[in-house]
Amino acid sequence: MKSAFCTAALAVMSASLGSSMSVPRAGNYPIESSPGFPSTVSHIAKRAVKDLGLPNDALKTNCLSIGFLPSEGDSASRRYTMAEVNSKLGARASTYGWYAQITSSGFDGSQLLAVKDDIVASGAVFVASVMPSVNFNEITEDVARQVAAVMKQFTDAGVTVWLRYAHEMNWYVSDGTYHGSSADFLTSWKNIYNAACKDNAKVSCFWSPNQAGSASDLEPWWPGEDYVDLVGIDCYPRSGDDTSSNELFDRLYGSFYDAYSKPYGLPFAIGETGAGAGQKEQWLKTLVTQEKSKYPNYVSMSWFEFDKEADFQIVMTDDATLQQTKATLLSGGNDQCGAGSGTAPPAETSAVASATSKPAESATETSAAGPANSGVGCDWGCWGWDCSADVPCQEPWTCKGGYCK
Repeated sequence: MKSAFCTAALAVMSASLGSSMSVPRAGNYPIESSPGFPSTVSHIAKRAVKDLGLPNDALKTNCLSIGFLPSEGDSASRRYTMAEVNSKLGARASTYGWYAQITSSGFDGSQLLAVKDDIVASGAVFVASVMPSVNFNEITEDVARQVAAVMKQFTDAGVTVWLRYAHEMNWYVSDGTYHGSSADFLTSWKNIYNAACKDNAKVSCFWSPNQAGSASDLEPWWPGEDYVDLVGIDCYPRSGDDTSSNELFDRLYGSFYDAYSKPYGLPFAIGETGAGAGQKEQWLKTLVTQEKSKYPNYVSMSWFEFDKEADFQIVMTDDATLQQTKATLLSGGNDQCGAGSGTAPPAETSAVASATSKPAESATETSAAGPANSGVGCDWGCWGWDCSADVPCQEPWTCKGGYCK
């Protein structure tokens, strides 16, 4: 969303139901496949080379990192700082979303840099949605380097960036916001990836189309796993949907997850979502109560804190809604994920390595908090490694609460 309300997300939904086996987010990375070692785990471990930067001391609910896209003031809601949102909620957001447009062959990032101080102070991952108003084929290597230079201003200040370039590309070409073919988009995406994400460990390229049709309809827009660091899809429930239903979550996200997250072990994050009056409270609960065994790569969701085409606000709003939001988001459920909601992680779990925390430099370092001599020869299924019935732990660890302990 940004230039116009995502009407396709309200009107067209995929009918496919999603299912998923457990896929770990490995805590140790450059390993090779070996006899008896699940090849999918090796593949995921090699893919998960980037630290997603989600803060362990910020808002989590049921191990899911929670963030917001605060209103920019171009709608019925005034402009909010994240400091205001955090203060009213009583917790620190994990992600901070903001928008900018590429309107010419030059990109100075002024829309993003205008909120840089608030972003840095928030300590959140910055989800930068950079929208090309020019044709995709005008996003040359030179323009991509300009985008990269802006992202570097944030990372030099210690901010982790998820660069959501040309989000909802499959929808915005149909309403005239974006221009060009899917082939042009792929070329522009790869220019952006090579310039901004390939060599900057603190910038991850976030592929985030719109839920307008089936997952297979997105294939022409898929850059390929070598050019994507995390995936997500923008969905807004339509009027009349039962937002309290897990079946709705499956219908909106399941087939996408199965096609673009599960096969590649890519983290899945919801870049933006929301619901209007009478639906928002239940939708928020549904978003944060999904079973990790079903969506193990689901790491984060960001709420569209705007009053725009509908009043999506759940924090900067009436007190009754705010209290329901607090009851949902500050309820905890983080005993096995290494952090509480807005509190520092317990000492026992602070060393847990996953796609949402900084990876250890070596297996020995990862296992330093584990049993004595535990780091010797351990390159998978070690202390802190995500585990399941399909992905067991190495001895002497056992799988407890989804982690090797």
